[in-house]
Amino acid sequence: MKEASRRRLPKRLPRLERLLVDADVNPNLTQYLRAVGFNVLFATKVKVNYRDDVAVVKWARRHNRIVVAHDKYRDKRTKIRVCQEVYEHGGRVIQIAGGPQQHPLTSVGKILTHRDDWVKFFQDNDGMVLVHQTGMTPKPRAYLFRQIQGQLGQPMLPVIAPKAPRPQRKTKRKPKPVSSEQPSLLTES
Repeated sequence: MKEASRRRLPKRLPRLERLLVDADVNPNLTQYLRAVGFNVLFATKVKVNYRDDVAVVKWARRHNRIVVAHDKYRDKRTKIRVCQEVYEHGGRVIQIAGGPQQHPLTSVGKILTHRDDWVKFFQDNDGMVLVHQTGMTPKPRAYLFRQIQGQLGQPMLPVIAPKAPRPQRKTKRKPKPVSSEQPSLLTES
């Protein structure tokens, strides 16, 4: 009887994606993500300068992992550097909306709720996704380039001047012939 009951239960959960949780995220999040089947490492436990977000993205890319971080950056320069790194060299980042003060189960809920969407996005794209309570916002590499330009306040590529408008050809309208079958509106009856 014991053997029959053992066969019904799965031995372990299915293996999900490989994640690297950034140091700005609550460390308890790693335990919850492991509990549902993700292969998770915490940035402070691997050989990377976890205070440098660009180094974390590089390490994750080399080890085929997705970075899990919050959507807040310490400063504008860090945001530009991270976006530039992902734009130029690739990488995958899940940003959790809400900040590090939110409960880890809320963060797990946002990741799991939109998992199908971000998995599909990362199959075809490098970039970032922002998961929040009402949905997921994909940020492919081209979007990150525009975001860098916006943060710098100037375009990085030269602006192409718009074409001069084409001169319009002036044509004379031909008068419509008046048919003899219809009475003219100008004539009095």
